[in-house]
Amino acid sequence: MRAVQFDEYGDPGGVLRMVELDDPEPGPGEVRARITLRPINPADVLFVQGRYGRRARFPSPVGFEAAGVVDRCGPGVTLTPGTRVALDGLGTWQDYAVVPEGSVVALPAGVTDEAACQMMINPFTALLLLRAANLAPGDWLLLSAGASAVARMVLKEATKRGARCVSVVRHGRHAEELADLGAKVVHGTGERFAEQVREATKGEGAAVALDAVGGPLGARLTGCLRSGGRLIVYGMLSGEPVPVAPADLVFRTVTVEGFWLPERLGRLSREERDELATAVLRRLESGDLAAPIEAVYSLADFDRALAHDGQSDRSGKILLAG
Repeated sequence: MRAVQFDEYGDPGGVLRMVELDDPEPGPGEVRARITLRPINPADVLFVQGRYGRRARFPSPVGFEAAGVVDRCGPGVTLTPGTRVALDGLGTWQDYAVVPEGSVVALPAGVTDEAACQMMINPFTALLLLRAANLAPGDWLLLSAGASAVARMVLKEATKRGARCVSVVRHGRHAEELADLGAKVVHGTGERFAEQVREATKGEGAAVALDAVGGPLGARLTGCLRSGGRLIVYGMLSGEPVPVAPADLVFRTVTVEGFWLPERLGRLSREERDELATAVLRRLESGDLAAPIEAVYSLADFDRALAHDGQSDRSGKILLAG
């Protein structure tokens, strides 16, 4: 089979290569899926760069989620070949992936491969972030990277639950769309950032800020929290640390915490994870958690796909097919 691998950390465009490997065989409790679609996620890029929370064992595979079709099962597996699935596990940028049966979700007919291949990370992240935020109706929520897939999902879900949202964006072209979804939109690079957030929140400040960027923007978000507010950092798009003013911690009792999806999923029982997957599937079928797709490339064109993914004006996910 074809597989994208790397032998050392570095820029994905320079260290990733396509190799030919023997088809993997599933062991007890495992399934093998023929991969049909997989997204390029920030976690994939961070992993190749050596900046992710999981270390690579070289030569290392790439990719953490996908959609596919089960084509072979190990002993003790209840799924049957031919079942369409979403899956999570390292090594999805290849023709076949072998994962434990517990790492796949059987797909109903109403969920497309385009939605399913993005199911296991962003929608799970969005719902668990909202659980961590624990917002009351009427609370203000600040969202950095407001046009990102996760932030859009959080915005839709939080608004339905009665929270009020401020989406922070880099480019004005997303403002109208986010406003239509119920957000107040603020430009994160503007000189009047803090003033605009105060105006948007009617002087209340945000109860919670969800930050995918870090760096100076994370610090600016912290300054826009109300007393006792919380900054939850779930991404590292800037690659920079979040400077926090001691006065915010001491006098305004602001708290800063991190969120990493694998760790949060590890806190859940099998029953709780199954309930979460059911909730995600229900929202995918209804279109509530749909994520825009900008382009689909073949797996063989992963280098071109990565270059496209790195464009700052991108407005949807880049997928790898075949």
